[in-house]
Amino acid sequence: MIDILLTIVLNALPLLILIIPLFFMWKKYVGKVYFRILVGIIVFFLIYWILPIIFQAGSTPDNLKISGSSDFVLGIKYILAHIGSLAALYSFYPLVTLPFIFFVAPFISVLFVWNQLRKEPGSFKENLKHITYEYSEGPYEKIKNEVLKNDWSREKQILKLMIVLLPISLYLLQVIIDISNLQNISLTTGETALGWFIEILFVYLAVFIFSIELLFSSRIALKGKYFGEDIREQIYKSLYTVGAPISILSIILFLIQYTASIFVIIYFFAYFIMASIIFVLFLKVFEPISILIFLKLINWCKNRGERISKIKKTNWYYMIVTASLVFLVFFILNIFAFVPIFRMFGEDQATIISSASYSHNDPTLINAYRFDLMNIFNTVVLVIVPLFLSAYAMAYTLRFVKSVFLGIILYLAILILFSILIMFIGGNPLINFAPEEYWLTGKISYTNAFGIPFYISRTAAFNANLFPKGQITLLGILAFPYLFTRYLFNIVIWGLMLFYIGKDFKVKNVPINDKNIQRTIFSSITEFISYEEYLRPVKPHMITKKETISIEGPELQKELVINLINQLDGEPLLRDVKPDDMEKKKKLYFALKFLYDNNQIRIWNYEFSYTEEKVEKQGLYIIYTDGRDVFSYAFDKNSDQDAGLISGMFTAITSFVKETTKSTQLLKTIDHGDITIMIEYGEYVFAALFMKGNSAEVRAQLREFVNRFENKHDEVLPKWNGALAHFKQDDELVKDIFTED
Repeated sequence: MIDILLTIVLNALPLLILIIPLFFMWKKYVGKVYFRILVGIIVFFLIYWILPIIFQAGSTPDNLKISGSSDFVLGIKYILAHIGSLAALYSFYPLVTLPFIFFVAPFISVLFVWNQLRKEPGSFKENLKHITYEYSEGPYEKIKNEVLKNDWSREKQILKLMIVLLPISLYLLQVIIDISNLQNISLTTGETALGWFIEILFVYLAVFIFSIELLFSSRIALKGKYFGEDIREQIYKSLYTVGAPISILSIILFLIQYTASIFVIIYFFAYFIMASIIFVLFLKVFEPISILIFLKLINWCKNRGERISKIKKTNWYYMIVTASLVFLVFFILNIFAFVPIFRMFGEDQATIISSASYSHNDPTLINAYRFDLMNIFNTVVLVIVPLFLSAYAMAYTLRFVKSVFLGIILYLAILILFSILIMFIGGNPLINFAPEEYWLTGKISYTNAFGIPFYISRTAAFNANLFPKGQITLLGILAFPYLFTRYLFNIVIWGLMLFYIGKDFKVKNVPINDKNIQRTIFSSITEFISYEEYLRPVKPHMITKKETISIEGPELQKELVINLINQLDGEPLLRDVKPDDMEKKKKLYFALKFLYDNNQIRIWNYEFSYTEEKVEKQGLYIIYTDGRDVFSYAFDKNSDQDAGLISGMFTAITSFVKETTKSTQLLKTIDHGDITIMIEYGEYVFAALFMKGNSAEVRAQLREFVNRFENKHDEVLPKWNGALAHFKQDDELVKDIFTED
């Protein structure tokens, strides 16, 4: 009884220790992020270490032998190393696997956009020019806001879709097993590439799903219509409709043909669900940077001819120098730190892996201990140190390079070159292109280190035989894109996150003509612009000032600065306040620098822009689901309409459309000459906005208004008796949401 109690307590203790901090920070932003990490660790622990015990029911546990009747110190050291190994293996998902998904998905999303634009009326080039999107918050602010909302609806939807598609993936596994001659595969053998196939299949499927989700979350639109949302809805519906019956058929076929592989099926399901849960847990952490990459790709496509000719090559050599220094630092760490530390293990890597093999019949506690330590060591040396060394250096140097795209390309090229050279001479490369030789699971074992039998699922290794004897296999071909690019893409994703994490984003609308405006997205800069960039800018800069400014210094300087401050009302572009005279330009530059250094103004750097139709809002009408008018607001007093008449009109139109078309979709837009009626639906009311022109931004505002209106009156609307007095103060809500920049 004591040995069972000790086993339960010591195995559960790491998770209990991790749960305790959650109680002290649950309501904070950090607590919400920590909760996502913690749930991922728990799921990972259950699937990677606990579930394999099911497959080993009836088999004799390994005896992790010790020299003597007990060894309390080694037992404690082993438990700590085992916990560290768990954390190290779990960290591989947010550090390597997920960044691959969130980097590749934006490129797939661009293909969806390209395909959609070819279907739309008009030329592809013209349609591309009319694409709009939303990005008004910096990545950190967006992550914080999304996480604090505590809304899991999207995560649940994606997880549900992944599970629906899982049996189809199982059928694909069946085909691969046939082709690869792995029909008699078993999790009790020590050599199989099945684990790698499961991970790679999950990664590719997650890339596909998130590329569709990205079309929705980026709010990409064409001529005021969110076509990304429509694509997502159509594909998801098709996958649910077609995927469910095919999934059921796949399970039946697999069970009939591969009855002996039932444990493989269970493990496949469990691993896939585990990876999917971890994926959705980190969705809102990585999504903002993915959206930014996607929108920059779209912006580059729209202006590719102009952008290529205008790429600023100033300071390009900074990236080459930085990459070389990063390699040098890592090389020195290898020689003077990593290699000496590994020698302390007492055995070479091949021997440690062999002694911890799943099929090893005579493991010792010291073997298991060394293998867990090696997993921690490899994660630190091959993943964590090179990743954050490379990512931080890239993020820091990008501040001084004028072209982020060119800077990243040069930086990665140098890292790749040095890594290949190091691989040839037999060292640890900064970017690891070699596929792992093994994958891990748990194997039921026990030790008498504490004087009584203590059971634990030791970390065991399977040989990942992707390229047996150097041969190219089907699994090897499938694995190639993921295995040989993941350590590159994680540097880019984490580098961009570090680069943008401290930046704020701001939107400015600039009128182009009577019908159109240019909506430009700027990000704050952390280093004041150079004099050369000030004189010959490639991209526009915007200036904003604090509400209250205090100036200290000589009277002459004060006068110059005060005159400048008076020009900064309305958040002007730098080019609009820059004088023609060269001497005055010089004085203005140093005056701006003085204000910037004293934290009185902020300089904003151009990120991307798009052109959209100028909108003239006329009237907003809120209508109850049964047709009664609830609230109305006139933006233009000359266009004010009778609210009762409007609500009656919509009741008649919606009934007519449903009867004649038999469509189940809701009416979202009505075009009548130069008037557009935009409609958004809530649970109890729908809103109709009359306006001239069309804009996706206005639709987002209308959707926000409906949500906030229903939240504000959540006690009144469910059983509304027709009294309008509840909504008298909602003019302020309209002004708050629909205020022009």
